[in-house]
Amino acid sequence: MKSLALLAWALLFCATSLCSWPNIAFDSAAEASAILKWKASLQKHFVMLSWNTSSRHPNAKTSPCAWFGIHCNRADSVRRINLTGYGVKGMLHSFPFSSLPNLAELDLSTNEFYGIIPPQIGQLSKLTYLDLSYNMFTGQIPPQIGHLIHLETLHLAGNQLNGSIPRETGRLKSFTELALIPSEIGDSHQIGILDLSSNHLFGEIPKEIAKLTSLLHLDLNGNQLSGSVPLELGLVSNLLYLDLSENRLSNSIPETIGNLSMLFHLNLSFNHFSQRIPIQVGKLAGLVFLDLSNTVLSGEIPTQFQSLQSLMVLNLSYNNVLYRHFIQSAAWSHSHHPSISKCFDRSISREQSFMWQC
Repeated sequence: MKSLALLAWALLFCATSLCSWPNIAFDSAAEASAILKWKASLQKHFVMLSWNTSSRHPNAKTSPCAWFGIHCNRADSVRRINLTGYGVKGMLHSFPFSSLPNLAELDLSTNEFYGIIPPQIGQLSKLTYLDLSYNMFTGQIPPQIGHLIHLETLHLAGNQLNGSIPRETGRLKSFTELALIPSEIGDSHQIGILDLSSNHLFGEIPKEIAKLTSLLHLDLNGNQLSGSVPLELGLVSNLLYLDLSENRLSNSIPETIGNLSMLFHLNLSFNHFSQRIPIQVGKLAGLVFLDLSNTVLSGEIPTQFQSLQSLMVLNLSYNNVLYRHFIQSAAWSHSHHPSISKCFDRSISREQSFMWQC
């Protein structure tokens, strides 16, 4: 009986430790080989000199864990790849998606990657962090990103992506930083940063964005978003930074924007808004930066702007806004905001342009 118990213990120990090490070493070698195939498709770069297993190469390292920009877990399996900001040029068509089962973080931001984001990216089942921002990726966002159920952070800003945003991304319940806006986004309550700026995305901003109660930073500038700004945006009460500039948004600026009492940066410029500036903007007492230029706004600047005590930059240029009465309101500008008169000394105030900055 004792011998049977000892044998069972030995088999268990073997299965969980020593006997598994040959397989781990084999997997590590397989990962190295797969990464080298991807390297061969890239424009050669000094940061990848250590990516070599040849004994004849002076910088050769037998394990990918010792290669620049690559980090492994305790089992010597690749867990993280970080090549941000090194000017690497190439495509992802040869990236070893199926050969890196433990990859949790992939950061290729601020490089010169181009082409499409392959649908095989959905095979990185343990991925928690993905940053492909500020490259030259084109085409549509693959719906297979919705398979990355552990993903917490996704950055795709600064590319040339187009098309609609796949609704499959709404399945991703673990997000804390997100750069996508399908209507299903409301299921991801923990998002703090939402950034998909400088792409070619189209469609409307979904009203379900109101469910993102933890959202602090919303940047969708430089796309082709259309329709109205949803009234429900005013329910995102913790928002600090809002930039919807350089889109095709139309109709009026919603009055509910005045409910964003914590907002310090608001940029709605280069859109197709009409009607007047809502007086509720004057309720944003913490606002430091306000840009409503190059829209189709009209009417007077609301007198409620007198309450914007923290405002340092105001740009209403190239609208049909009447600002002369605003400039001449010396009584409140001296008593309520003494710095405004100094700002006007340095302001641009022509027929089509009105901007001042402290």
